[in-house]
Amino acid sequence: MQISYVGQYNKNAGQAVGTPVPSTAVSSLTASIKELAPGSIFEGNVSYVKGANVILSLENGQNIHARLDSHAPKLVQGQSMFFQVKANEGGTVSIRPYMGGGTANPTLMRALDAAGLPANERNLEMVNSMMKEQMPIHAEALLDMHRAVAANDSVNVNTIVQMTRLEIPVTPQLAAQFENYQNDTHMLLGQMNDFMEQLPQFLETQTADVPHLVQMNTELLGILTEGLEPEPVIPAQGQTEDLPATIIKNGAEVQSTQLPPLDAVETGESTGIFLSEIAGDETAVQQPQTNAYMPDQIGAILDTQSEEEFSDVLRMIGNLAENEAVFDEDGALNRNLTARQLLEFIDHELVLQQDSLEPDDVKELFSQKGYRNLLNHVMEEQWLIQPQDLKTKDKISELYERLNRQMEQIDKVLKATGNEQSPLARSTEQIRGNVEFMNEVNQIYNYVQIPLKLNGQNANGDLYVYTNKRKPREENGELSAFLHLDMEHLGSTDVFVKMKGKAVDTNFSFADDASFELVQKYLPILDAKLTALGYNTTITVSNESKKVDFVEDFLKKDLPGAGNAGVVHRYSFDVRA
Repeated sequence: MQISYVGQYNKNAGQAVGTPVPSTAVSSLTASIKELAPGSIFEGNVSYVKGANVILSLENGQNIHARLDSHAPKLVQGQSMFFQVKANEGGTVSIRPYMGGGTANPTLMRALDAAGLPANERNLEMVNSMMKEQMPIHAEALLDMHRAVAANDSVNVNTIVQMTRLEIPVTPQLAAQFENYQNDTHMLLGQMNDFMEQLPQFLETQTADVPHLVQMNTELLGILTEGLEPEPVIPAQGQTEDLPATIIKNGAEVQSTQLPPLDAVETGESTGIFLSEIAGDETAVQQPQTNAYMPDQIGAILDTQSEEEFSDVLRMIGNLAENEAVFDEDGALNRNLTARQLLEFIDHELVLQQDSLEPDDVKELFSQKGYRNLLNHVMEEQWLIQPQDLKTKDKISELYERLNRQMEQIDKVLKATGNEQSPLARSTEQIRGNVEFMNEVNQIYNYVQIPLKLNGQNANGDLYVYTNKRKPREENGELSAFLHLDMEHLGSTDVFVKMKGKAVDTNFSFADDASFELVQKYLPILDAKLTALGYNTTITVSNESKKVDFVEDFLKKDLPGAGNAGVVHRYSFDVRA
């Protein structure tokens, strides 16, 4: 209910409490009190106050007796302000002063009144948010927005308004992801890392018997290695039984959700080469080899201590200690095995020996740092993209389709085993929600988030790409890009790039003075590489930092009042280099 026009309060305040009033006025007053539903907001003048009891004068000449909320601040007689109804039972109205929702702006109250909507807290916030977003607040627009707000009562009103303006469908799940992007907590790589950390913890804490533990492990491994080329399995010397070409099986029968392709920027092969050079192509500066092992071999994945502890546990699992493909004649772990090969041997032995193994032995295996590292390596193999792969847009589409399919399969396994409320299930839901949100954004913008694995080191990053499909870039038009990196040694680093044809204007910005001096020293190397690729470059360096907001600086960039329209790309890395 809305009651305004403070101008008549002085007349009402002068009326003595208890003064007889006509029966028509009593009837009108009774109707007004009934309209004061919990949550409604109205304007009144304090005619009388003593303790929790208060009499409020309204603009229509009526007085309302009410009780103040126990936490309400002290009121002063003659004070005019807004009140919110806490409860209205048996003719007794409980109220509290209301200061939020932009009630100081009478435009909000009039707009709601014109649309026939109650002046409650969410509706006032809705109108206020729509005005801030430069949206119309006529009756039809307010009613449409009110339907969206009412259908999503658990979602922040401001989030609903912003998503509606950006033409993003509003659901509680998508709204949660939108707020993650607003708060800069949307990093897909971080969500993947959470999943990688929680998976072995999940297996370790299960209370099922050994057969069920083994089956769950087999199904999860099968999902995580789905689509990877089978690796040749080296049988033990003298082994008579035939090992299957692929030991890990996927027992989960599910149907994958078909997503429209999430493509990278369609800027042509030459631009793809340029972007991969900026990101750090595999053919760029080569890192010295620290050992003779390939990145996916045990010798490169496990440190000495982890390898020794892991080997001790493996020797207790069935007949692994006697398998010459896993341990050599001196009892040392075969460091030439790949992560997937060793996981396959372990899973095969667990399946064969599940009736004779103790639950504690299996859980100890799952809790080992070595086992966790092997799982993480397999997941990174599936989910991280090398910079040189950015030249092939199908790699990005395949990543998201595979990731969404795998998360859906894992979710079904967790529900089938009664683990739908586990931290791993919540992590799975976060990843699926993020992919779904990016898919919705991709209906309007060419936007993807790409987890990167850089050359020669455990350095992973997120790549953001944005263009507006409603305003396609003209052929040979200017392309703008923003690259943000948070690196262990260089600190906060921003790279702003403008590219038109083969002309490239690049500005590096560093928060740290030492990083500024270091990069400035080696910029000629980058200039030489880009020149060799046929680019005409202009490179500058500054020592200042810039914070970029994904929603405000990218999604809203082409909206009215948001500055000059254009095509912007953001490449954001969280890199440990």
